[in-house]
Amino acid sequence: MTTKEKIVETALELFSQRGYGGVSIRDIAREVGIRESSIYNHFPGKQAIFDAIVEACLQQSEAYFRSAALPFERGDDTSVYEGVGMERLQEIIEQTFSFFFEDPLARFRHLLLVSQFADPRCREIYRWLYRDKFIEIQTYIFAALMDAGEFRREDPAAVAAEFYGPIFMLLHTCGTFEEARPAVRVHVEQFRKNYGQRV
Repeated sequence: MTTKEKIVETALELFSQRGYGGVSIRDIAREVGIRESSIYNHFPGKQAIFDAIVEACLQQSEAYFRSAALPFERGDDTSVYEGVGMERLQEIIEQTFSFFFEDPLARFRHLLLVSQFADPRCREIYRWLYRDKFIEIQTYIFAALMDAGEFRREDPAAVAAEFYGPIFMLLHTCGTFEEARPAVRVHVEQFRKNYGQRV
């Protein structure tokens, strides 16, 4: 691991524990084991370190979804959800959301969660990633499934919000995906019964 990578990794750990505002450049340098002035050889300041964490986590998220052939943006292929039985659907949903319980995404979520009320940038990213982004992509997925006859015709944005609400709660109240898994499975099965054309 390069010094720059170690700075980012250390900052993520400290930010997730204390919040963005509770960590100084001096704190990061001390944990990395370098002089405070040495950090400025790699980053102009704390905000730049935070931006590097955001970029790295978003890149890892997109890489994960792309490697698993899961939709990440509007316009992506949604056929992975079409014509599948309940067990396969459960596997896909679990594959999608379990990633957000793993590091570094778990620490990143905690960083945004604890910092959102004190830092506008953290609040903006938190709302975009854990509310708007999820609802947007799920609206697109449900619209595609309705077009394919897999789900009955409803307002796809309303269906997406109804589906994601319990998932959002589990993301923020469960420490591991193993803890969340039973509730996720019950939710997906009930949701498919309520909205699916094929059960």
